[in-house]
Amino acid sequence: MVNQGSASAFAAMAHATQSARAAQVAEIVALLDAEASYELEEDLSLPEALRAKRLSAGRDGVPRLDELFLLEAAAVTGRSFGSMKERVAAAKSVQVRHPRLWQRFVEGLVEWWLTVKIEEACKHLKRDVALEVDRRASHWLGMNPAWTILAELDRWVLEADAEGAAKEAALAEQERFVYVGRFQAGHCGVFGKVSAADGVLFDQALDQIAKTLPAPALPEGVSEQEAQKFIRDQRRAAAFGVFARQAVGQDSLMDVEMIVHVPAQQPDETGELPLAPAAYVDKWGGLLTETLPDFLSGSKVVVRPVIDPNLVPDAAGHEPSVAQRIALEVRNPRSTFPYATTPAGQCDVDHTVAYDPTGREGATSMANLGPLDRRAHRAKTAGHWVEEQPEQGLFLWRSPHGYEFEVSGRGTVITRIPDVPAPPIPDLPPQPPPDDGRYPAEDPWCDNPPHPPDWWHDRPDWVDDLAEPPDHPA
Repeated sequence: MVNQGSASAFAAMAHATQSARAAQVAEIVALLDAEASYELEEDLSLPEALRAKRLSAGRDGVPRLDELFLLEAAAVTGRSFGSMKERVAAAKSVQVRHPRLWQRFVEGLVEWWLTVKIEEACKHLKRDVALEVDRRASHWLGMNPAWTILAELDRWVLEADAEGAAKEAALAEQERFVYVGRFQAGHCGVFGKVSAADGVLFDQALDQIAKTLPAPALPEGVSEQEAQKFIRDQRRAAAFGVFARQAVGQDSLMDVEMIVHVPAQQPDETGELPLAPAAYVDKWGGLLTETLPDFLSGSKVVVRPVIDPNLVPDAAGHEPSVAQRIALEVRNPRSTFPYATTPAGQCDVDHTVAYDPTGREGATSMANLGPLDRRAHRAKTAGHWVEEQPEQGLFLWRSPHGYEFEVSGRGTVITRIPDVPAPPIPDLPPQPPPDDGRYPAEDPWCDNPPHPPDWWHDRPDWVDDLAEPPDHPA
């Protein structure tokens, strides 16, 4: 006897899953529809440097992307420009280079994350080769659980483009790097790829240095076997630091500027300002404040008080002063464009109101300056986006389609969404049996193309021809 409560819960779960997949399909189809229909009038008198660019999608056979569309779509959906660029490129690639996979996605038979996994594995392939992988993938998906394709995908890519795979392998053989990660719990990870000989030598050097170091204290409850591994790992990790210090000939940090932010808390009963428990090192991450003496031991430390942007004087000309640049990075750590991620130090210093040496509104003052990434700067200067700074560090933006945003040093808030009717999300059709016979592996695509499902012909008007599965790979 089935419990009615659990039956209702299962029904709700199934409905929510179908609704989520339908929403995925609606989002991607709407994204491609918006990209295809996006058009802004450009001022042809503008210099070439300020005009909109069409960016490569990074896939063979996929049309270039409109950067102005990507800017607005990223802001409207709360994404960074880079994230939106990759999302649109992947969606267009699936539609153009994986037409069978595209149809399965719009039918709700394949989730978007898996669709992207397949697309990413083929992004370096020529279009005709990607179509071959698409044929095999679609046949597999017709007869097997979707996730099982991941175990087969690499093999199909290799078989479809053995020559390209050989070139990729040759390039990988030559790839060399050493990466030192950001701070995590007072430590940082080190990862790299070096030549075999260098790797062996470095491993031996660590072992030789480790033998000279004292054994660390053991945690409680460690077995004899675990103790041996613990001691070796601890010694080798300490040997890494000894090796680095021997190489530079000093025990403290080298002559490199590191900016450490140590916030103060509210004054205590004695009037002193106790330090916050955590500090932040620019470009590296957080550290416990109590560990700073060891971290900075032997280093030259210059203490700079917090800069109050309201007290920084105006610059005389167009170029901001050094003090203004430092204050801007403190006030607005990232580009002031909605949801932008570019660090302020890598941005242009933009005059919110165009520089005017004769007027107060266009002065080079903190009330009229903000860090702005180059792409957003061009879009603003060209007149596509409108920006205001009603108070220091607070930026109001209006997009070409009327979306409005408020950006401060703490982040972005969307403050107005235009009152444009949005179509309802259509339900997905019932799923066919796993092996419905529509994708036989032996039949060429051109002889046996898959046809749109019956529900496609009753789709809402907003799903236009852009979302129509192609009849052939063209």
